[in-house]
Amino acid sequence: MTERITDILISNEIIIAENRNLYTYGLQQGLLMILNVATIIGIGIVLNMVWESIIFLLTFVPLRSNAGGYHAKTQLRCYLYSVAMITATLVGIKIVPWTGVICLSLTVVAGTIIFFLAPVEAVNKPLGQGEKAVYKKRTRVSLVLFVFWVMLFCYIGQLVISICIMMGLVVVSIMVVLGRMSNRQRGDKN
Repeated sequence: MTERITDILISNEIIIAENRNLYTYGLQQGLLMILNVATIIGIGIVLNMVWESIIFLLTFVPLRSNAGGYHAKTQLRCYLYSVAMITATLVGIKIVPWTGVICLSLTVVAGTIIFFLAPVEAVNKPLGQGEKAVYKKRTRVSLVLFVFWVMLFCYIGQLVISICIMMGLVVVSIMVVLGRMSNRQRGDKN
């Protein structure tokens, strides 16, 4: 489908043929992102947790984009792991008897892991020193903001919102640790 769309764009002289592969790849990635977001919101609908899934996404996506971490070897595995992860996360938000103390404690643990270990590069996306510095700064700024939001929402009695943000931090911290372990198994210094 993305190749057909690219061909249409080329035939209508919207893009040049030399950039065909780039546009096909970009379209594939865009469609995968839409599929992932739709799936996450779909899971939220099934579990009657749409707002929780959106709040989780608003935390997870920007932090994960900068912090890096574990990446599945194929797009299908990535999708399946993502579905399992969001389902487990939302079920955890729903059934665990959360308290403010537990939420804040997990926020501190996850935040510490992310602060000190991120960014973690992937095999297919190695980072230069300059990129590492940029991603580290972005990760830390995002992290500070999310920790602030967790504390604020706990303070004003909106524990569910704090839990959703905290779970985003926890999942990213797990991905960072798994990514670091995976890199070490391959012999990377990251």
